Amino acid sequence: MKILYRYITKNILKNFLVLIAVFSIVIVSSQLLHLPSVMYHAEITNFFKLLFLINLSFLKFQLLFAFFLSSALLGFNMRENREIYAVYSAGISKRDLVKPIVIISVCVFIFSLVVSLFVVPYANRERAKFITLSIKRYFLDAVQEKNFFQLSDNVTIYTEKKEGNRFENIFIYNREKGQTISAKEAFFDTTTFFLKKGYIQIPDEKGFNILRFESYRFNVDVEYLKKYSIEDFKNKDLLMIINKSKKDKNRAISVLTDRVLFSVPFLFIGVLGFMIGIKTQKGKDSVIATTVLISIVYLLLNFYFIKLIGKGKIHPSVYVFVLFTYFSLITYYFYRR
Repeated sequence: MKILYRYITKNILKNFLVLIAVFSIVIVSSQLLHLPSVMYHAEITNFFKLLFLINLSFLKFQLLFAFFLSSALLGFNMRENREIYAVYSAGISKRDLVKPIVIISVCVFIFSLVVSLFVVPYANRERAKFITLSIKRYFLDAVQEKNFFQLSDNVTIYTEKKEGNRFENIFIYNREKGQTISAKEAFFDTTTFFLKKGYIQIPDEKGFNILRFESYRFNVDVEYLKKYSIEDFKNKDLLMIINKSKKDKNRAISVLTDRVLFSVPFLFIGVLGFMIGIKTQKGKDSVIATTVLISIVYLLLNFYFIKLIGKGKIHPSVYVFVLFTYFSLITYYFYRR
């Protein structure tokens, strides 16, 4: 029995890790097209750090599909190689056969819960901060003293002196509005200039007007600036919103509900995938298609009910009942088939 359990554990983990690696490559490759152009000018270490954060942002979906498919492929291979018949001939019951899969499922459930509650929100926040800081650093490093530099398609600047994010005797030309701005000093924060003691030249039909200012805020229009929303807040911040804010209370509840309940399918899909693999009489394509279809239906249900919870139309307990019913019925069907 120990040899069988070791064999099941070894093969399911091997398939699981291989699929995680494949999904990571696919996801990172697809996300490369959505990176801001300035990231391609970043140092190689920073660039790979960003790719790692992107991969972590999608980790929980990788876990879902990888664990489900690895369980199904294990069952399929045991059926194709006639190993399942040898196991039954040895007097090993179906219940004993799935014991190691149940144990692995519980372990993956705990790991996925940690990933959903902490790792993914953290990765999203860090990715947003990392990209924003990289854009700021790119702009600051690119601007040189006593040289005209084009910050964006519409904004050109000239500065007499620069120390870090502080500028002296700065000149800004906004091509879109036809404005010129000059100031004695300025501070640059991410994509915003905070100007002090200067003039704005505004064109009109008869010529132009000049306005004097003591302080002025000028935003540089860039193509990409990453921000994160309530979906990526820390859990303690969401709990604070639930306790103190009526406006965003339901949305915060929906985010927490999604994080906690996302790990629930892992209690079922190990045994479910294995049963699909050994019970489905068709080929590997059918096994994979069945697992993917079940996963997609679950993701659609999750999206729909989380939206309803966010709007305050249903209580989270309704979704808990639907989720357990969905996976319980499918698992029972394939287990008894």
